[in-house]
Amino acid sequence: MEKVELTGVPETMLQTLHARAQYTLSHPQLLSDPQAVELVSRIDYDFTAARSDQLMSFGTAARTLLFDDLVRDFIARHPGCTVVNVGCGLDTRFHRVDDGKTRWYDLDLPQVIDVRRRLIAPVDRVRTIAASAMDPRWPGEVEVTGEVLVVVEGLTMYLSSDDLRILMGIIHDSFPGATALVEVMAPLFQRFGREKSVVRSGARFTYGCRNGKEFCRTVAPGFRAERDVRLSEGMRRIQPRSWLITWFPLFRMIEQKILVLTARPRGRVTSRDPGYG
Repeated sequence: MEKVELTGVPETMLQTLHARAQYTLSHPQLLSDPQAVELVSRIDYDFTAARSDQLMSFGTAARTLLFDDLVRDFIARHPGCTVVNVGCGLDTRFHRVDDGKTRWYDLDLPQVIDVRRRLIAPVDRVRTIAASAMDPRWPGEVEVTGEVLVVVEGLTMYLSSDDLRILMGIIHDSFPGATALVEVMAPLFQRFGREKSVVRSGARFTYGCRNGKEFCRTVAPGFRAERDVRLSEGMRRIQPRSWLITWFPLFRMIEQKILVLTARPRGRVTSRDPGYG
């Protein structure tokens, strides 16, 4: 057994890992992540909070399905592309979506990358970067081939608006024309929502926004909002009857989204630019 001792935001990666393992076992026809199952069996950690937090597990499974499809579609349209996974934690998406040509970079804090390197064997075409997402030097470790996709999953809700301006500025300046998939939490849930496993870790939600246009207008002026993918799209795939609650106005006010964004060409960061939001 591998002892893993993390607190705060880094600890949340263990909760989402458990959720993927749980749904791989309970819904194998939808989500196949055998690595998550194997990792949970090897890690010396008390998963009690994650096991009992059904809201977190359901949401994690739903967003995993959506992100997998979005990344897989991008790779299919851009063979040989470069994918940067920001705040990777113990994510194993590469193994689910790889086409045999993709160059993949997993970025996270040094203590997280240390755990990742201990638990997950190295793979050809996958490199890890140990750095803060707000460190402007990390793009220097990315060797770009083809189109660029940047994935920001399970991270923005733990950052401040200032942190997000820095992060999105780094992505925009380093990867012109890149596509970014950014998960965001609704402001109402960010303020009042609670997930038991997150509370136990000591992490707290600090950022939320309503949609891609608001995100671009407030923290990512270098990007164009292409579309918003609602979490309920993934929920319905797991539990078809869940569509009933998605019609309630309150649910729509707390629903998480995945924003599909495109980095604008340099020199076009202005509120008068068409489509700025």
